Amino acid sequence: MEHAEIVIGRDKQLDHVLIRVLGRMHPGCTDFWDGNWLTSPIHVQVGGFRARIDAGLRVEELRDFRVALERVHADVKGSAALSSLEHWIELTVECHRTGSLSISGTVADAPGQWNTLNFVIEGLDQTDIPPLVDALVAAEERFPVLGRG
Repeated sequence: MEHAEIVIGRDKQLDHVLIRVLGRMHPGCTDFWDGNWLTSPIHVQVGGFRARIDAGLRVEELRDFRVALERVHADVKGSAALSSLEHWIELTVECHRTGSLSISGTVADAPGQWNTLNFVIEGLDQTDIPPLVDALVAAEERFPVLGRG
C-alpha cells in the first residue's frame, strides 16, 4: 500500500512540515488501541533548521486535525490543532478575520525527552487549507480508524 504525505505549508521548498504516513505500526492488530498507531516520520524545514523525527502518530489524531481544519475553513476563523498523544508534534493553525493563517508548533525527537524544535510558518492563508484537508482525507482513506473511535 502506498504511503500518504501531508504537507503543512505551501511548498516543500519553503518552510513546511511534512508528515509521511508509511503504514500501521502493528499491521495485524485491528483493535482501537494498537491498530491505530501509524509509522509516520515528521520532517520539518523552517528557516535554517531541518529536523527528521521518527514519530508514531495515531489515525484519530490526524482525523481530528482534519475535522478542525474543515471547521476553520468554513468559518474563516478559529484554530485547529494537531496534538500527538506521545508529544511528537504539537501544531496549531489559527485563522484570522483577514483569512491569513498563523502556524506554530513544536516537535520532539523522542517522547519524554527535552530536545524540541519550536517553529512558526508564515505567509499562508485560508486558500492553503483545502490541499491540506485533501491530504488528510487521502491518509484517512488509506488508513481508516479501526475499532471504536
